[in-house]
Amino acid sequence: MILAVIFSSFIFFAVPETAHALEQRPYDVAVIGAGSGGCSAAIQAARMGMSVALIEESDWIGGQMTGAAVSTMDDKTKTRTGIYLEFITKVREYYSARNTSVNICYWGSDTIAFEPWVGQMILKEMLSEAGLVDIILKARPISVKVTENRVRSAVVKVDGKEVLLSAKVFIDATEYGDFIALSGARYRSGNAISPVIDKNAIIQDITYPVVIKQYKGGLPPELKVQGAPPGYTDHLFKFRMTIRKNGSTWPGDYPFSPVVHNAYRAIPDPSNNAIIDGGKPETWTSITKTVINWANDYPGQNGSSPNLSVDFLESPNFRALATREAMLKTLAFLYYMQTELGMSDWSVDNRQGYGGWFSTDWADWAEFPEKYRPILSLFPPFPYVRESRRLVGIQTMTVDDILRDEKLGRTLTSKPHSLALGEYPIDIHGKNDSIYLEADLGETKEKIPNDWNGDGGLFQIPFEVFVPEKLEGLLAAEKNISVSRVVNGSTRLQPVTMLTGQAAGAIAAVSVIQKVQPRKLRPLDVQTELWRSRSRLSLFDFEDAPNYSASWEGVEAAMLYGYMDPLTEKFFGVYDEMHWVEVRDALRRAMGIQKFPDKNLQALVTVSEFSSWLEILFKKDIKRYQGVIDGLTGDKPLTKGKLASTVLALLKVAPEIKNKK
Repeated sequence: MILAVIFSSFIFFAVPETAHALEQRPYDVAVIGAGSGGCSAAIQAARMGMSVALIEESDWIGGQMTGAAVSTMDDKTKTRTGIYLEFITKVREYYSARNTSVNICYWGSDTIAFEPWVGQMILKEMLSEAGLVDIILKARPISVKVTENRVRSAVVKVDGKEVLLSAKVFIDATEYGDFIALSGARYRSGNAISPVIDKNAIIQDITYPVVIKQYKGGLPPELKVQGAPPGYTDHLFKFRMTIRKNGSTWPGDYPFSPVVHNAYRAIPDPSNNAIIDGGKPETWTSITKTVINWANDYPGQNGSSPNLSVDFLESPNFRALATREAMLKTLAFLYYMQTELGMSDWSVDNRQGYGGWFSTDWADWAEFPEKYRPILSLFPPFPYVRESRRLVGIQTMTVDDILRDEKLGRTLTSKPHSLALGEYPIDIHGKNDSIYLEADLGETKEKIPNDWNGDGGLFQIPFEVFVPEKLEGLLAAEKNISVSRVVNGSTRLQPVTMLTGQAAGAIAAVSVIQKVQPRKLRPLDVQTELWRSRSRLSLFDFEDAPNYSASWEGVEAAMLYGYMDPLTEKFFGVYDEMHWVEVRDALRRAMGIQKFPDKNLQALVTVSEFSSWLEILFKKDIKRYQGVIDGLTGDKPLTKGKLASTVLALLKVAPEIKNKK
């Protein structure tokens, strides 16, 4: 019999009766969690005129890519769009001004890395320029008020003081999905669904990355690991099987050399004048700053556990214990580097700005003697969490939704309600046997492709995964969207979480503007806002329809809603002249119209003829469409790009064909 238990640590709590006496802060949108997704959500919502509260438990914003030091972007180049593109552009500009390369990680020339403190600085600048955003650090929701099936408010503890936070829409962008659990919405934890959580369920390993650098002027004595940390010998076999002093170069076979290790997660060092290119192995020996994030997954394959227990999400005590053990494993690897690997002048970087808030009380732990504290105090504030609680949404993405054609580099079918793109291969750190996957979703190990040969490829993330199946006033972002464990292996990376965060922010803002709950929104209205932010949503990036062209949004919509076909995989045919048969077919496919004014279907169409024809077509509802029709003037030929844009404009003002559940 499968042992199941209901964890009470994060189960829904009602707001206490004394809440009326608390300080009250009302907002349009409250984003809980200032990670990569939360920051992106706050930026998007604020740019759309919302008052936004950005609540963060730690004293760092940026989540996994800053506060957890995963600042080498897991970017396969095809999702450089929207707020993520803005962010990495600012990263490049910062380092370019200092004559420092950012393409130094992952053994490739088209890569992006930055120092965590720089990433946080850029995010703060973007937030300050976005609009009305209150960043509230060292703040944690402790209860949620739900009335009439809608999240209304939350009590947040800020530096020991309780504050009543109200918002029209809440977004859970935490690293663990803690707010979803407090709300009472159903969620997945491992392969189980709340409120009954399978005690045997597991999640992906965590890692406690740390930024290290070479101290060429001599290692400060306090940064030398003073003796083997507790448990060192337990990890030594794994360390040696991954990195050895005389290991292989890349590409090659395990174990790899220290130079390869440093090139894997290398980050820029403006104090280093050497020219470094991640795609040129001859430059790797010049790397002077990197991140330990390879052989130190916790728990890894050591011990009897097949992976990290869902207790990590459900039990605060277990979470703290596992976090401290992960810190200890990273400390052990640092000792391994300084001793067996011969990297005696390398240690933690003392200029990242860490050392304030920590997610665990490691300093009070007996296994961390005083001699290790100067080093541990320079660790990031929290670990890299790969898998959190995941909302049970209107729709849940499964592996079938992200199966990609290796040759085309994308999925074969398009999702009309796409709000974000992903591209990373399926990357599950730990066991992926069928017993640990969601049987109710039909997920099995046999379905999981090895998509690393094609470096993944594009897939789409639809509107329905952000919205709870039933509860109102709540959205999911970050790693908390409604996906299976397998899909989480592709959606948990920084570029995707920034794009899904932007999508959640847009949903929230449109919901507030239209004064309806998120589930009642027309996805096209949200897509329109994302297109204004130059966030690409389709699987195609046509050379003749760049995102600054007049027809780009129309081409995007044509590919999402399938009302026109491209000329080729690379060209839409924006400048092709249209015949009446193509006009008829586009409107039929887009709007379901079956009867049209008579025309010679093989004849070419001018813009003015198209305008007159539309007036006849929509004469019974001309007021609705008149603004679009009036914009069509001139006797120039109607081009394919113009047709795509006009059909989109008609769709925006047309009544919705199907009612959303």
